[in-house]
Amino acid sequence: MRKTWIACGWVVVVAGVVLVVTMGLAWLGGAEPFKMTSSITMGFLFILLGRTLIARGRSLRGHPRTDDSEAGRHDRAATRRMIMQAIWIGGSIVLAVGLAVGLLMVFTVR
Repeated sequence: MRKTWIACGWVVVVAGVVLVVTMGLAWLGGAEPFKMTSSITMGFLFILLGRTLIARGRSLRGHPRTDDSEAGRHDRAATRRMIMQAIWIGGSIVLAVGLAVGLLMVFTVR
């Protein structure tokens, strides 16, 4: 589970960075400051949450490579499932942010 926590943490960190950068660029492009500051704050919270997940993952004990036990196999299968879920969730967040920025750009053009 160690790798799972670390991988999920990095996905959340990247989603937070993308959120901060895109909303910051939208703010510079003329979007409403109140909406952008709340989105940027949420992005920073994503980054902090991701760093917390990474720190927890590094503190966990992993199964040794030579361990061919049933627990090790289940752990690796769970890791693969959770990493795929984290990638889908991160991708969905990136798409939603891109859609929000695009819609803000379309509806704020005067």
